[in-house]
Amino acid sequence: MARRLGEEGEVHLDVQVGPQGKVLDVRLKKSSGSALLDQTAIETVKKWRFSPATVDGKPVAEWYYNWKWVFKLES
Repeated sequence: MARRLGEEGEVHLDVQVGPQGKVLDVRLKKSSGSALLDQTAIETVKKWRFSPATVDGKPVAEWYYNWKWVFKLES
C-alpha cells in the first residue's frame, strides 16, 4: 500500500531483545511521517529472532537503540 501511495521515509526504533532472542518491546523513536511505514517497521521487527546479549556467558535482555530503517522507492 505504501508503495502505491509513493511513501518514503526513515523510521528509528528502540528494540528490546529478551534472553531467548525474541523481541520483547519495540518503541518508535522517530517517525517517518507515515503511520503505515512506521507500523510496517514495528510489526516486521517483532517477528524477528536474535542471538541474545550475554553477561558472564548467560543470555540477558538488552535494549538496542536508534535502529534506522529507510524506505526508499526505486524505479
